[in-house]
Amino acid sequence: MEITNSYKSLNLMDKKKISSNPRKFRTLKNNSTFRFPHVVIEDKKEVWVYVASGFPSTLAVSPLMKIHYPGYRSCLCNKETFIRIGGKL
Repeated sequence: MEITNSYKSLNLMDKKKISSNPRKFRTLKNNSTFRFPHVVIEDKKEVWVYVASGFPSTLAVSPLMKIHYPGYRSCLCNKETFIRIGGKL
């Protein structure tokens, strides 16, 4: 009887949770907006992005640029520069 109980507990421990994270990631085809304040300069093909929180949030800029602005160059800037080039917070 003791062997059966340990077998059941072993069997339960082998089961894995598929997803315990309630946050769902968006698909690439979703037409969501760009998450950070940004200014697009069409002449130079640049997108100036202001990220208030800094690292590691800045790591999300590159994939978002590939989705929303392919062929453009991303430029991260501080708050003063962002306001100076015409950005609104």
